[in-house]
Amino acid sequence: MDFKQIEAFISVAKYKSFSKAANSVFLSQPAISSHISSLEKELSIQLFDRTSKEVLLTPAGSSFLKYALDILNARDNAVCCLSNFNNTISGKLTLTASSTPCNTIVPKLIKEFEKKYPDVSFNILEQSSGEVVDNLLNFNCEIGIIGRLINLDKIKNYKLIEDNLVLISNPSLNLPSEITSSELSKHKFILRKKTSATRKTFETSLKKQGIDPTSLNVCCEVNNLDTIFQFVKSNVGISIVSEKVCDEYLGSNHIKKSNITDLNLQRNLYLSLCSRRTLTPTAKAFFDFCLEYFNIHN
Repeated sequence: MDFKQIEAFISVAKYKSFSKAANSVFLSQPAISSHISSLEKELSIQLFDRTSKEVLLTPAGSSFLKYALDILNARDNAVCCLSNFNNTISGKLTLTASSTPCNTIVPKLIKEFEKKYPDVSFNILEQSSGEVVDNLLNFNCEIGIIGRLINLDKIKNYKLIEDNLVLISNPSLNLPSEITSSELSKHKFILRKKTSATRKTFETSLKKQGIDPTSLNVCCEVNNLDTIFQFVKSNVGISIVSEKVCDEYLGSNHIKKSNITDLNLQRNLYLSLCSRRTLTPTAKAFFDFCLEYFNIHN
């Protein structure tokens, strides 16, 4: 068993396709297939079920995946230690963030970070908070910024700033600047997917007020903030978003902001890491920069 076989296995498991896995690691499809066949032969067990549409992990493959990830992580840790983390801060850093921080604090962070480390480029993934955590746990990303506290032993959280959620609507609805939760059932809602921190904060607050979130008339679930604002501007329904994001749109006269006075919609934005992973020099530099930027003591 060698690292190329393990890397091929993880890529096929991730993309559920030999061809897509081959493209991701810049190998030919026959090379990927050969690595998987050799690995299955050495382990004397089938790792994938091949169908005409996709490649799926067998139960044995699913069990082996977590060990494969640990093996590659151990290799990366060894390389980092032996090279003393190579003090050169450069290359590309993948940063995953949920929609609110991605549209508010991330651009400012990167702008200031690039002044200090001009040789670093970024790959920014805007995802729900649940997806951010999954990517951290699966070692697809080193650093995430999310809108809720994750109580998992494998995730470390660092509070960055406070945030507040508000209701947005089309001005034609004439909603007051302050309303109560009893008014919500009269309107159609556009909400983020269920793994969104914004939605979880909103639904948790409704439950504390004795309101069943399923009683809301949710006409649309969408994947990003721009879509929410376009739907609200078109008067499809109302929605709940971060006040920090909302303030960027208020000048258009197509969006009105309201506070729900009897719901506690305060929350925090967090920088999150997987405790099982040792950060690369570039990721460590960005992590330290964030702590300094927000005056956080580690």
